Amino acid sequence: MLKNKENIFRVIVLALLVIVVIFLANYFSNNEAFYKKALENRKEESFSGIVIEKFIDSSQHCTPMLKFTSNSSNPVVNSFWDGVAIGDSIVKNKGQATIYLYKDTLLKQVFDYEAHYQGLIDRKSKK
Repeated sequence: MLKNKENIFRVIVLALLVIVVIFLANYFSNNEAFYKKALENRKEESFSGIVIEKFIDSSQHCTPMLKFTSNSSNPVVNSFWDGVAIGDSIVKNKGQATIYLYKDTLLKQVFDYEAHYQGLIDRKSKK
C-alpha cells in the first residue's frame, strides 16, 4: 500500500513538472502567429456610427466596447477606447486595419491595428 502511494506521488510530481515546463516554454516563446491571426480577424471587422455608449464588457474578459446608434457593439483596444467620447463618429472598413475617429466631423485620430500588433510582437520578442 505504501508503494502505491509513492507511485501516485511520483506521477503527480512528474505531471506538475511537465505542466511547469510547458507553461515556461509557452511564456518565453514568441506568439507571432497568434498576433497575426488577431490582426486578420480585426481586418475582417466592419463597423461605423456615432458612439452612444462606452462600457467595459465584464463577460468578455473586461473588453472595452463601443455601442453605436445602430445598437451594434464592437470591441476596441484600450488605447483607442480612451480617446473616444460619446457623440464621436467611428469608421472601420472591412479589409483595412485602421479605425478612423471623427470629432465634430473632423478627423482626430487614426488607430492602426497593424502597428499595434507589430508593437506587441516586438515587445514579446524582447523578453
